[in-house]
Amino acid sequence: MKKEIAKMLNVDFARFKASDGVELQGWLSNVNSDIAVVHIHGMSGNGYENYFLDNLREIYSKNEISFFTIDTRGRGIISSFWQGDKIDSWGEGAKLGGSCFEIFMESLDDIQGAIDYLKTQGKSKFILQGHSLGGSKVVNYFVTKHNPEVIGVILLAPTDMVGWASTDMHHQDYLKKSDEFMARDEGEELVGAQCWLDKTPLSAQTYPTLCKAGTAVDIYGERAGGSLLGKIQVPTLIAYGDNDIGILKVDGTMGKWLERVNKIKNQNTKISVIKGATHSFKGYEIELSQAIELFVKEIL
Repeated sequence: MKKEIAKMLNVDFARFKASDGVELQGWLSNVNSDIAVVHIHGMSGNGYENYFLDNLREIYSKNEISFFTIDTRGRGIISSFWQGDKIDSWGEGAKLGGSCFEIFMESLDDIQGAIDYLKTQGKSKFILQGHSLGGSKVVNYFVTKHNPEVIGVILLAPTDMVGWASTDMHHQDYLKKSDEFMARDEGEELVGAQCWLDKTPLSAQTYPTLCKAGTAVDIYGERAGGSLLGKIQVPTLIAYGDNDIGILKVDGTMGKWLERVNKIKNQNTKISVIKGATHSFKGYEIELSQAIELFVKEIL
């Protein structure tokens, strides 16, 4: 049975480089077509842990779409990456990453690198898919790069990072400490060892890029020309569970989130509410994959 599943998924491990030379890894289900989905994981996540990825590999393969899930430089809490010939004292990669040290705007290089790699595999049309913080990265890539090869966007539980950070009573203190450390060129110093409800360390170079209002991560915030979320002009699906802590903590109820988002989203954006699902969609993978398959069939 396990061999049959493995054969059906046909997942290949891949090494590739972000567009700034940082070496990353991914898992590609390659089918004979020119369309591929690139999946960007959430904060401290990776390209394989979420169970819904298994369902989506099957769904995409069935619809002749390749599926590339990657580890971004934000994988895990603290990670190191190869970048050129730089080596640390342990003989490992010298580029610090993980959620503790990642810089949000560098996610542009990760996504572009994944797309460039897929082009070497014969792909020419792309759907960008992001979970949680990965959703903010996908939105930022789209509105920054204006890549005409991107034909669709799928946002899975796209957390309002600024709204989430603002629920922490120490949020303003962390921002102030970040400014102080950065002014002294000490960006790798921690603003806190247990930030937010996640209780994870965050560095001064990271904190404002992940949670400061008005920055690229702030996809929900109003700004000149409208919110970043509303600037996605290709067909877009937002899937969210109504029991997601990102909804309950920031908005209180799904109804209030819907009221807020319906005012700022683009007319090409559809919303699918997965009843009962939490942030990981654990136990609701089938419902999520069904909503995504329906969306994909509509846009292809």
